[in-house]
Amino acid sequence: MGFNSYFCENKNDNMKFRNDISFLRAVSVISVLLYHFKFSFFKGGFIGVDIFFVISGYLMTRIILSEFKTNTFTYWNYLKKRINRILPALLVMITFFAPVIYFLIPTQFLIYMRSFFSSSLFFSNIYYYLNSGYFNNKSQFNYLLHTWSLSVEWQFYLIYPIILLFLRPIFLNRRNAFNLFFIVIMVLSFSSMLYHNQSYSFYMFYTRAWEMMFGGLAYLFAGISKRISERNKNILVIASLLLILASIFLINSHEVLWPSPLTIVPVISTAAILILNVDWKIFENKIISFFGNISYSLYLWHWPFYVLSVFFSINDRFRHKLLFIGISLIFSTISYYIIEKKNYNKKTFTIILSSIILFAISFSFSKIKENSIFDDKTAKLVWATSNYKSSNDAINQYGFNENYFKSTDNFKNYNLNKINIEPEKKYIILLGDSHAGMFFETLKDIVKDSGYELMQINAEGTYPMIYGVSDFSGPKEFFNYFYKIYFPENKNNIDLVIISSNYSAYEQSDLENKIDFTEKYFKKQKTKTLYLGQTPTYYIDYPTQYYINQQYGIVHRNQFFADRNVNSANSYLKKRLGSRYIELLNYNVNKVSEDGTPFVYDTNHLTQYGANQYKNNISKALK
Repeated sequence: MGFNSYFCENKNDNMKFRNDISFLRAVSVISVLLYHFKFSFFKGGFIGVDIFFVISGYLMTRIILSEFKTNTFTYWNYLKKRINRILPALLVMITFFAPVIYFLIPTQFLIYMRSFFSSSLFFSNIYYYLNSGYFNNKSQFNYLLHTWSLSVEWQFYLIYPIILLFLRPIFLNRRNAFNLFFIVIMVLSFSSMLYHNQSYSFYMFYTRAWEMMFGGLAYLFAGISKRISERNKNILVIASLLLILASIFLINSHEVLWPSPLTIVPVISTAAILILNVDWKIFENKIISFFGNISYSLYLWHWPFYVLSVFFSINDRFRHKLLFIGISLIFSTISYYIIEKKNYNKKTFTIILSSIILFAISFSFSKIKENSIFDDKTAKLVWATSNYKSSNDAINQYGFNENYFKSTDNFKNYNLNKINIEPEKKYIILLGDSHAGMFFETLKDIVKDSGYELMQINAEGTYPMIYGVSDFSGPKEFFNYFYKIYFPENKNNIDLVIISSNYSAYEQSDLENKIDFTEKYFKKQKTKTLYLGQTPTYYIDYPTQYYINQQYGIVHRNQFFADRNVNSANSYLKKRLGSRYIELLNYNVNKVSEDGTPFVYDTNHLTQYGANQYKNNISKALK
């Protein structure tokens, strides 16, 4: 997040300190803080990021173009100031939490170190885009999720001055032409935001660059304020602040996409305040100034403490929220006065702390072995939650190298020859999402001597139906092809379709519609169907939940809601499908082996150890 923009206003940059910017920083960081701690009136508090993007763009543009005018700009000096301001506080924070997590929740340690690696080298926005969405439930367990915005800004800081350097002669000699080029680049960035999917637009720097460039536009057109009376300035600032507050209180991340055209509201409102440059007494309030000053450190420290409270199920009650906010304020204040404000040799400090990155890099790619820094059983749990999905075990279990269609795959690039049906053979189709995929190896073993071939038709994150609702276009097209072309052409060679999905992920009415589709479709095709049952789902990843329960006797209170959803889906399917539903939920399995291998490696996907325990139950149903 752009809370590091404070460094742009200091004596070294010969810039006048602006109290209105400090006020905006305070409003922004408080809104983000209360949004993250789930205070109900701050559902749109995440727009604090957008406000700070605008502020950063304004200050960056002011520094660079002012130095263009005086012929004092050098890219290295500009970059060095950014490094010395951003990196020390960031590295201290992420280094502090490494031993905390190692000792308290070791199952999360390797995952944390990978985030350490991506955050310290400022590509965490890309890393998180490839692994999770910002607004989904999984993200609240990522200690360093908030560093995505620092990465976005850092990438902007690297590229933005290079673009301006190319335009420097135009800026110095043809200001109107420069302004036009500037606006065109900003419009291109805005258009790219509209073109890409929501998650990509959220995380990538060039899809968010238009917000920072709006701040630059505020600097370029700052002269407009001289033509406006003080009375009208005050009216416009009040209106802009009201729009910002309305965004914070009324926008809901569960109801709107973000960023979107609606993002223009807080962005333009912030830019307007920067242009008008009023100096109200309230902007000089000591409490507001304090929060403005510590905004960068407060942003850095509050989120990891919140995530700790989530893991230990002490994040819901008001007193617990106040406790962790108070702890965040203490660490933020220390960070501000000891790291950000003190006049020590920042260059040396940065070099020393940067060496810690080498540890993060080397550790990030290491594998947890039995002779690792954990005891044997804990090592198995750590390995499962951090490495299982990319392991050879998972590759074989899910058929990742066979027909499995990943969420990031493009249907046009998919080799359809992989699912060819041989006319002289009979087939059983395994149809569904990743929950079908997790039984691929088990089912292949079951049917290997039956005279049938098992054909895998699995696609991540998508229920198998025509024109299904999904966040992933590739899997949707894959299933459209299956139902419209593939199955009608090959149905004479297909005797059975086994369907599996993460049923509890859907609302009851939505689940009913999905089951209606598959039931009607295959009944019309006169093809037999079986449904693999709902399996357990956990609020936090199972290896971590198991460890926390064993060590501290804690089961997250939200596990009740996860169990309720699972049981509800299971009951509905059992009643609806009867004997064609292979119930798995109440089947007795060992959840952790004697050597520490868990039966679920994340919140709802079975390991091979877990899937194989259902083998007898599935075999009986097939026979």
